[in-house]
Amino acid sequence: MQKDFILCSKLNRILVNAGDFGFKRRVKETIKGLNLKKKETILDCGCGDGFYMVVIQNLYPEIKIIGIDNDGEILNKAGKYVKKNALASIIKGDIYKLPFKKNYFDKIILSEVLEHLDNDFAGLREVYRVLKPGGLLAITVPNHNYPFWWDPLNRTRERLGFGHFNKDNELLAGLWSMHRRLYYPSEIMDLVKKAGFKIEKVKLLTHYCFPFSQIILHLGKRFLMQMHDSNTVSDSMEKFNWQRAKQGKFSFLRLGQKVLEKIDMLNENQEFALNASSHGIFLVCVKN
Repeated sequence: MQKDFILCSKLNRILVNAGDFGFKRRVKETIKGLNLKKKETILDCGCGDGFYMVVIQNLYPEIKIIGIDNDGEILNKAGKYVKKNALASIIKGDIYKLPFKKNYFDKIILSEVLEHLDNDFAGLREVYRVLKPGGLLAITVPNHNYPFWWDPLNRTRERLGFGHFNKDNELLAGLWSMHRRLYYPSEIMDLVKKAGFKIEKVKLLTHYCFPFSQIILHLGKRFLMQMHDSNTVSDSMEKFNWQRAKQGKFSFLRLGQKVLEKIDMLNENQEFALNASSHGIFLVCVKN
């Protein structure tokens, strides 16, 4: 119990600058769900800017972590924050042809990746190949049954039969932004089973939310970056700058964050029914 409390406290400290509460909850559930141990070898598949890698480096310095992504530009950002050493490396590569031997990894993170793939099944099968028998895979995907208040514009359009806004419109696309698909719980569960995995846990993440959360986050950050002391504002909003975060600075930002935190805390330790609405779906799967 004390070990879990310490882990939770450290995670909260690392996530202090993360303004997206859906993202924060994904990170927490993924780290806890994988039950990471010393000397394990972990793959962050679709590592993006490397934030999961930074979290693991700070919480579990004896774990070997490899990040892979096909986006060279975002990997450049990851390279600025991930401490590359004998236990951490970043690779540009293709999920459909991972450059690792069969049964190589103890555990794999696949967070917010499948919804971007042309062929999500083929991607999962390749992940299955490089995971050890008995190894764990943590998956997060956006839920097609998302809360009305998270994105009222797209939810209303979909209910009226007009579909969602263009996924390339960063402001209006909401949860559809840059995504080829969203998943209902039954769809992602069927997919991972078809790929050969056994599901150990399924959990819906972030049911309660502040109205128009997606738009507020986007416009709020854009507005604040126009302030005169933009570098300092940027530091206060950059999730990688958690070690420099000071609670006394930018009290109006912190006040707004506290309001959002109060609402988000309604999701804490909740086990929502699979037919409930949520921002995301979290799964822990095992390779038979």
